[in-house]
Amino acid sequence: MPANWHVKIDGRFLLVSKMKVFEEIPSNISYNPGMETETYRFETALDVTIFTQPASSPSAKWFDWLEFDQSPGIFHLPVSDHMGIRAKGFTDPEIKQLTDDLESVTSLRYLHLAENRGITNRGIRHLERLPQLAYLNLSSCDISSEGLAFLPALRNLTHLDLSYCNRLTANAAKYIQKLPALKFLDLQGVLKINTGSVKKFERRGLEIYRG
Repeated sequence: MPANWHVKIDGRFLLVSKMKVFEEIPSNISYNPGMETETYRFETALDVTIFTQPASSPSAKWFDWLEFDQSPGIFHLPVSDHMGIRAKGFTDPEIKQLTDDLESVTSLRYLHLAENRGITNRGIRHLERLPQLAYLNLSSCDISSEGLAFLPALRNLTHLDLSYCNRLTANAAKYIQKLPALKFLDLQGVLKINTGSVKKFERRGLEIYRG
């Protein structure tokens, strides 16, 4: 075993000694002896599907992500990969628990919550604790415009899918306009946001899709 390890954490390589490795590496990062790949740990008792994608070639297209495993369980994922989560049939208590489980996972990038109609404004607000998210799919969720008050906390969010969220109105724009990194917004099938009101969402560098 080498005297020093080059460990990649959040895109940076750190040179750490065998003696200090457990002091230098965050608790959710592990090195498996006998393996060349450093990993990070994710644990959940919830029923979700875990996906991965190389951090070197990020994509907002869900079909570009590869299924890694099915929870519940304890999982060790390569540090070189970003993580995505697909959850189905969730309610407010479950989305709170999922947020608790994901809060420390710095490699999380994609959260796919489409068609989780059991998640209300009260439950969705917990996502404000996941600022590492880049891609968020809330398609067909039963949330109102005020339910999006958590969005400004997601400062790294680049893609947001709100398609067929039929309780949304133009009032949602005040939260979406506070997303500094947002590049793509899907408003397809949002009946209460018409051609006139969509102008409230427009800004330079933001692509808005309406089908």
